[in-house]
Amino acid sequence: MECTVRHPVSGSLLIFAVAGACMAADGPLPFNAKGELSRPVDYREWVFVTSGLGMNYGPSKPQPGQATQFTNVFVNPQAWRSYMHSGVWPEGTMFILEVRKAEEEVSVNNAGRTQGASVALEASVKDSSRYPDGGWSYFSFDSKAGLVDAAAPLPRTASCYSCHKAHGAVEWTFTQFYPEQFAVAKAHGTVRKDYDPALKLTGN
Repeated sequence: MECTVRHPVSGSLLIFAVAGACMAADGPLPFNAKGELSRPVDYREWVFVTSGLGMNYGPSKPQPGQATQFTNVFVNPQAWRSYMHSGVWPEGTMFILEVRKAEEEVSVNNAGRTQGASVALEASVKDSSRYPDGGWSYFSFDSKAGLVDAAAPLPRTASCYSCHKAHGAVEWTFTQFYPEQFAVAKAHGTVRKDYDPALKLTGN
């Protein structure tokens, strides 16, 4: 099975020859009867959009000796296909943020860092019917006992809401950190008019 999508910026064809790639993670968001978001176990088969190393959004700098971490971002294929044609993240978009340890001198590696064990797993979803005050909600699957199977939305007072609302380049998303997708937003004119790439966070 092949899934073909035309890149709206370069015009080149993006072809997936992996069986089932077009269908993976399609369909409604996985909420349970309690309104909790079920943790997707196959997110590493989704579309990978970016990886960051030691990213910090706030005014405070990492402390000496503080562990550096990688952040990997995945998005459900259905949302990715729609976005690549329109520059708009559709209803039903689900991002997974995977945080992993950064390790040095692993095996034959003598420089740089490689990704190690997973230390956190978070999600954001777009569902305006559930979250009419902005359309987006954020989740953490972490607990002291390990990953949970389902998570309730973080409270609307959590800092992630105000941060994404104020600094996201496309709606409430940090698409500015996703090079290919940011190019699509620029081409379609969907970058927020009030987005300021030079604006930094000055408080918590």
